[in-house]
Amino acid sequence: MHSPAWLSRTSNSSRHAERYREGRIFLAGDAAHIHLPAGGQGLNVGLQDATNLAWKLAAEVAGWAPAPVVAGEFGYDTERRPVAEQLVANTLAQDALFNTFGPAGAALRGMFSDFIARGGEVAAELSGWVSGVGVGYESPDGMHPLVGSRAPELELTTGSLLRTLRQDKFLLVEFTGGDAPTSASASLAGPRVQVAAARPVEKRHPSRGAAWHGVRAALIRPDGHVAYATETGSAFDDAVRAWTQPAAELVRGS
Repeated sequence: MHSPAWLSRTSNSSRHAERYREGRIFLAGDAAHIHLPAGGQGLNVGLQDATNLAWKLAAEVAGWAPAPVVAGEFGYDTERRPVAEQLVANTLAQDALFNTFGPAGAALRGMFSDFIARGGEVAAELSGWVSGVGVGYESPDGMHPLVGSRAPELELTTGSLLRTLRQDKFLLVEFTGGDAPTSASASLAGPRVQVAAARPVEKRHPSRGAAWHGVRAALIRPDGHVAYATETGSAFDDAVRAWTQPAAELVRGS
């Protein structure tokens, strides 16, 4: 080969920003993290940076973002920087797998290839890293296990959960015995919240989303992650207010 029209170089330089926000400046995508380009992870993580930031920034500009979303436990930096740390760590591990030549490297690659071919939990974990589908956020102690995770797909009475999500609204799902939400949850619908109904999920029907088994109400963020879930059906109105009203509004409404 000779006389190339265009050349590009990649490396395994790996680092991420110390802060994702400084006042009015935000970092996302390649500006926030750089690493070995492996499996499209940088693209997936960068898109998720933007998805995480977009609705929070819009809420802050519109004046209704709660304090934990602006700079607290659910803030952009708090949630996304740990993802970059994991990204850098697992792309460094992939670099070792790709570029460690000799018998030891070949054995290590063979072992991981067997894990992936076998399927199961290890393969699912690895695919979740690369695709970004497995990314979840820390949740407060005592919360339902689904809180912070990417919402599993679910059949609603009027369509599917993921196709119902809007980029500018939370989705409150109530698991009822009928085709419509109860009056209690319907009263919470508004400019920041849409309400939908789903039938209770039985554990024996995994095709309908076994992860939702036992849940009676759930609040889904605009980026598709679970903000709140309860098996008793109680206090979801408090959760809606906590996620969709700034502190000043909560004080006036209490």
